[in-house]
Amino acid sequence: MGLTRLLHISPGRTLLASIFLTIALGTLFLALPVARTTSIPFIDILFTATSAACVTGLFTIPISNFTTFGQCIIMVLMQIGGIGLITMMLFLLSLFVDLALATQLMAGQLLELESWKNTKKMILFIIVLTLCVELIGALFIFFSLQGNYSFLRACFISIFHSVSFFCSAGLSLFPDNMIHYSNNYLMLLTASALMFIGGLGFITWHEILSRFSAIKNKRRHIFSLTGKIVVYGSFLITISTTLIFWIMEHKNSLVSMNPFASLTNSLFFAISIRGGGFNTVDMDLLHPATQFMMAAIALIGGAPGGTASGIKLTTLAIFLATVRAAITNRNTVEIRKRRIAKDQIYKAIAIIFLSVSWIGFTTFCLLITEKGLSFLQIFYEVISAFATQGLSINATPFLSIFGKLFIILTMIIGRIGSLTLILALKKRTEKPEFTYPEERVMLS
Repeated sequence: MGLTRLLHISPGRTLLASIFLTIALGTLFLALPVARTTSIPFIDILFTATSAACVTGLFTIPISNFTTFGQCIIMVLMQIGGIGLITMMLFLLSLFVDLALATQLMAGQLLELESWKNTKKMILFIIVLTLCVELIGALFIFFSLQGNYSFLRACFISIFHSVSFFCSAGLSLFPDNMIHYSNNYLMLLTASALMFIGGLGFITWHEILSRFSAIKNKRRHIFSLTGKIVVYGSFLITISTTLIFWIMEHKNSLVSMNPFASLTNSLFFAISIRGGGFNTVDMDLLHPATQFMMAAIALIGGAPGGTASGIKLTTLAIFLATVRAAITNRNTVEIRKRRIAKDQIYKAIAIIFLSVSWIGFTTFCLLITEKGLSFLQIFYEVISAFATQGLSINATPFLSIFGKLFIILTMIIGRIGSLTLILALKKRTEKPEFTYPEERVMLS
């Protein structure tokens, strides 16, 4: 199949093929003897590659079982998974190849932009923003841990964690995740900033920077509805989650910390549970209500076009606006004086239904196969995998082969989206548009 023909495949199928290709290549490289310090079963290598490529952070084996070369492969997988293989591929091709119109349209659909000119600028913006933010983050991380490691090792650890934080990958080279740094304010605030920037989404940051540029040049710039939902929603969820977490845990898992440290750790958790996947206290010590809240926030996830997954803030906003319209008996769904298109309402409801259905089905299956785990452990594991969050209540290492396969599939579905997967696998057929006679049914 020629390159041009390959690029003309529908966006959904291209996305699906790219993630499978990334996982396959990652598994192949991690299986090399030079990448491992010990013998590792194939299922665990596949699980590791999937977790890194889907920026999830769930691990069935310690990351120390991989050599520095293996850890570099994992870092590359995180980077590809965070900014997207399609984005990187289109960027590299656009430097050397005059892409055909069909490919330009596909790129525009993937990034939800109207023209290839805008798409090309956006791809360049994504690459530059990623490299700049990760470099600055790596410098701050280096300053926070340089005394504990040699210079070269500190550099590698700083780069690895900067990529992991920004891409919301949840993978850490520290044996206890971030628990050792629970009182290192520079590390916590740097990690929180990187995760928040990544979770806010590239398109949102492009709008924010365009807004500042317009103010500087005294030009008018109107924020899109997506940008408003993402910015306001992100700050609202972050602040409210921080307060709830602190109220629930300041006399529980955070009891040994001073007030400033407990608030800083609460803020860190509030950002991390939306996709970051890092923890500064043992997950087993958290109150069950806190664990339930974390699962709910993880399912919501971050912004479209960002590094965090979940059902996305915009999907939740449309769903809540639809509920409000039904309660107030309105015929249209509106958000901030803008009417939402019907096809997006249908898609939002479909995304939530399919997501909850898959989580329920997977939880049901794992409750049958994973004998030694509790309901809360399994439920949180499935939510964490689907939302590519990466936190676990001490369940991942004890999964059976069947459980690992289910979690692998859940991570892939969560990363690309359940609706995107179905549309990618569905055979497209042209059907004539017509409507049936209307009839009302009883609802209560």
